[in-house]
Formats: sequence, C-alpha cells, structure tokens
Amino acid sequence: MPPTDSAPRNTRIPQHPAVYRFLSAHGFDEPPQADAPVVLLHIPKTGGTFLTDLIIHNLQSRPAPALFYAPHAMSAAQAVEVFGPGTRLALVLRDPLERLVSAFYSRRRQGRPDYDTPWTEAEAKVFARYPDLGAIARALASPRPGRRQHARRALASMTLVPRDYAHAFGPATQAGPLIDRVTLCPPIEALSRKLDAIMTGLGLPDYELPPRPVQNRAEPPPPLNPAERLILRRHLREDYRVHALLQARAAALGQS
Repeated sequence: MPPTDSAPRNTRIPQHPAVYRFLSAHGFDEPPQADAPVVLLHIPKTGGTFLTDLIIHNLQSRPAPALFYAPHAMSAAQAVEVFGPGTRLALVLRDPLERLVSAFYSRRRQGRPDYDTPWTEAEAKVFARYPDLGAIARALASPRPGRRQHARRALASMTLVPRDYAHAFGPATQAGPLIDRVTLCPPIEALSRKLDAIMTGLGLPDYELPPRPVQNRAEPPPPLNPAERLILRRHLREDYRVHALLQARAAALGQS
C-alpha cells in the first residue's frame, strides 16, 4: 500500500492528511457529492491493513462506490463533518485489551516486519522506562499517584495505542447517535469467514483478492498475567463501554 503522504491532502482538516486516501483510486481531488457515503473508520490493529489493501486493489478496476477512508486519528464525528449528514460508518470490532496489546507491541517493533516507522520522541521515552506492557500495568496499579499518572500519560502519548473505540465515538453516554450510523461492524475473527458479506456492505460485491494480500505479521506478544490483564481492562473501561455498544449494534445488524 502506498504511504499516506502520497495521497491528496485534505484542506478542510489539515491535521488529517490521509482522510482522502481512497481518492487516489477514485480519481477525485475533492470528495464527490453522495447522499449516503460509507466511511471506513480505521481503528488501529483491527485488520485495517488487510481490508484497505483489498479495497484499493478492487477500486483500480471497478466502478468506484461512495466509499472513503478515515485515518486512525479521525473520529466518527469528524467523518460526518467531512462527508456529510448522510454518512454511514463501517469498522471492525476487536476486544479492546487485545487491540491495546497489539498496538503497543507493534510500536515496540516500530511496525516491523511490514513497516519501518521510527518511534516518536515520546514513544522512545515510553520504551526506555517501560520494557513491556506488563510494566505499564503495574505502574497503573501503583499506590503512588505520580506513577499512575505517568503510566496513563505514557499510553496516551503513543501513536496507535490511544486511537480506540472511545476515541472514535466519544464517551459511551454520548455515542448513541454516531453508533446508529454504523452499517458494518463485523468482529475481526470474521474478516475471512464473512468477507463476501463485508465487501458487499462496502459496495464491492464482485471483489477479487489481490495476488498477495497484505497482512500484518508479527511474533506473539509477551503474555500478561491475570492481574495485569485486569488492571489494563480497568484502564480501558470507557473503551469497553463503547465497544459493548458497537457489539450490540453488530448483533442488531446480524453481523456478530
């Protein structure tokens, strides 16, 4: 997949340069008018590399549906602002703790072997202090408020880690109207099993697989012990609340 820096730039929200990433395949400089565009929210570490590569491959030779990509940092509310009041949303569901683990160790490897994305200055400081996610979990449970606060700030400073479901939809108590816009939210475990239905929902029912589908490859991360898992789940409680609402939406759509 080409780097996002080669994609056309969005002038309305310049802090999100990848917002029109699919437009290079569409051939548009500006988003076309569409009554009900589908916007794929890319929650990091939820199969987005595979799915976006598959979509871009098919957009090269098929009529372009009103399908767009929202990069990691873009929220559902911002997507509606950019693409209009008829915007429908699509995303992939993954257990928040498993997503966090995958994101943390992806940055620990600097994205390798599939990418080579150097640490930010903030990430270098995180990994100098916390050799693994278990160390962060233990700091989150420290009796010392300063240590707990530092661990929370460390996670928030990373590139992929904070871009979770709560980031995308806001607090669970306010997320309902945005979640009502979701028309596709399969679990990550169903990406292969339900791929035909997923691609149909994205407007590409006659899709074809690329010769070599792109998928992130990595060694299994170090295991967390039960106490560390519990601590991190508590840290992610708002993310779990939003995730539960999305699971209910998936069940209502028959996609769970």
